[in-house]
Amino acid sequence: MLKWIVFLVCLQEIISVASTASRNKLISYALPENRELKKALGYNEDTYLNFQELTTKYGYISENHTVRTEDDYLLTVFRILPKCKVRGFPVILVHGIFDSSDTWIFTGPENGLAYILSDNCYDVWATNMRGNTYSRRHVKLNPNADAEYWEYSFDEHGNFDVPAIIDYVLSLTGTAQVYYIGHSQGTTDFFAMGSLRPEYNNKIRLSVQIAPVAWISNIRSPVPKLISILTEDIKNFADNVGLRELFAKQHISHAISEFLCQIAPNLVCGTGLWFATGNKLGSITAKNLAIGIGHLFAGVSIKTLAHFGQLINSGNFQRYDEGVKGNMLKYGYVVPPKYNVSLITSPVVLITAENDWLSTLEDIKILRSKLPNVVDEYIVPVPTWSHNNHLWGVNATVYVFNRILEYFDRYNT
Repeated sequence: MLKWIVFLVCLQEIISVASTASRNKLISYALPENRELKKALGYNEDTYLNFQELTTKYGYISENHTVRTEDDYLLTVFRILPKCKVRGFPVILVHGIFDSSDTWIFTGPENGLAYILSDNCYDVWATNMRGNTYSRRHVKLNPNADAEYWEYSFDEHGNFDVPAIIDYVLSLTGTAQVYYIGHSQGTTDFFAMGSLRPEYNNKIRLSVQIAPVAWISNIRSPVPKLISILTEDIKNFADNVGLRELFAKQHISHAISEFLCQIAPNLVCGTGLWFATGNKLGSITAKNLAIGIGHLFAGVSIKTLAHFGQLINSGNFQRYDEGVKGNMLKYGYVVPPKYNVSLITSPVVLITAENDWLSTLEDIKILRSKLPNVVDEYIVPVPTWSHNNHLWGVNATVYVFNRILEYFDRYNT
């Protein structure tokens, strides 16, 4: 009972802060985190420890790097230093939507892909795309006050963020190529980069695209389908009320979902994942669901959601539709150009699942037909396997991570 009282008091304070923030130029999500409260409520500490705190706890050495993009966004990239005398190639990890670098480690050293790669001597770089909880920075713009900061989608991830990170890693390590692993939107970022910046093909030794997202007209999840129907209404409403960001880590929705998932992880988070992705209840442990929710909602721009909505509605993999006037100004065309993934000549592996409602096999078939150098398409041989099982699921190491190590072994020479 005491825990509930403390939580409700805290909730009231958060609402008060949020109400004040909403009167600013933009609605701000920079609300204070209260770790002492979470400890009192019995949270597993891995729920609220940040990337470097988690790596330190489990005996890994990590570094914090800041990468500046061509358009002056400041990105936080974490490097895990391998304990081996001879380091392997750098591996760049790019997270999905609503997510962050934490997604590669919060499941622990036995089940976190970043840890497993490091244990196998790879030089691991876990990235954070612009606007998420680790990368809410800019040389001039304030994300809590300047609407211009949030005028981006995965188009800018591919055009600016990923290229800047690749160049930074290559410069610092002195290597000529990197491995790239993307999950969900992290694959979209790569496909956008390969289309807009094909000169980066020579810098990619091999890319592994997990739950690829490009053409998504056959999406089965009701959540993005609903968003696509209301795309323009949501974008217009958000613009009018000064809302540019959703699901930020310190937003009230995060605090509520995080708390409820501590009480009933399978019922709350498991059901939520099933509704969004087709995830089978029990295929991700209750512990990982409870911990994962503390890291998952890391913030996303409204424009990013709108861009995905446009992809569903158009049936194309195309750049952001700014409207007739905006398209003419930005692209020189009335309609937005399509991404030309046939320009991606670097070797690509696709890792997919039969029960993935967000990255369906029907849409993957379209993608594969347009990519010129797919060296393998691996469908995880578990009929119920879904979108997030690839990273967090029971047996993810057996079905996915070990397979990735095998791919890298082939390309190490």
